[in-house]
Amino acid sequence: MAIIDFIKKPVPGDDFAEPGAFNKWMAVAIAVAVAFCVVGLLLILSIEGCRDGFPWEGKGSKSATEQQEKKGPPPDLFNPVRAAPAYFPPNSNVPTGKEVNTSGAIHLESFDPQKELIRFDDPRVWFESDQDTHDTEDDHHIHRAIEIPLKRLVNLVEKRGGKLKVQEAYREASDKRKIHLETSLHREGRALDLTDDVLGLGDLAKLCWQAGFDYVLYEVPSKGGRHLHCSVKRLPEEKQP
Repeated sequence: MAIIDFIKKPVPGDDFAEPGAFNKWMAVAIAVAVAFCVVGLLLILSIEGCRDGFPWEGKGSKSATEQQEKKGPPPDLFNPVRAAPAYFPPNSNVPTGKEVNTSGAIHLESFDPQKELIRFDDPRVWFESDQDTHDTEDDHHIHRAIEIPLKRLVNLVEKRGGKLKVQEAYREASDKRKIHLETSLHREGRALDLTDDVLGLGDLAKLCWQAGFDYVLYEVPSKGGRHLHCSVKRLPEEKQP
């Protein structure tokens, strides 16, 4: 039996002639129709809610899950991500070619130190700026894209019994010493100059490559001061110039 049959219909005659009788009947009919709509909507929402989460609960938990799935498992910080080169002689780099072709060029117009630089500290690492009290440079400041390969390198060096040293890290474009070129990735914190008093630089260079740096140069300047120059690309979400 249709629900509409339960509604008392206006009776022709004197009752229907009563003031507002027809309006009362229409009001009841509209109320029933609205009730049907509300019940149907709640039924639809309950079905969708069971599958995807209720809309009024917000997207917080679902979004966090999706982001975790996209990120995947946390990076392995204790094992190499690449095979070591067979040899790494002085004045050579891996991969071959110019650094800009691998790690990309700097773009100071879009570089934001507040957002892209982080402070890195590890008691197993020696930082040159900690020893120099007459300079304002801070070798603990690095680009966030370097953090993972640097952490992995520290662990790999420790396994070999070495002592990693950070000689140069982020250097502001206004650095008065002018040690680095105007186009140096040090100006974005995407490059490090590294040494080790225990491991040979050739062996350390291999570890840097295995740790995940995108470009590793065994640099022998004419004025002395052998070191490894290591750099990385921007992170995928960052705009390329």
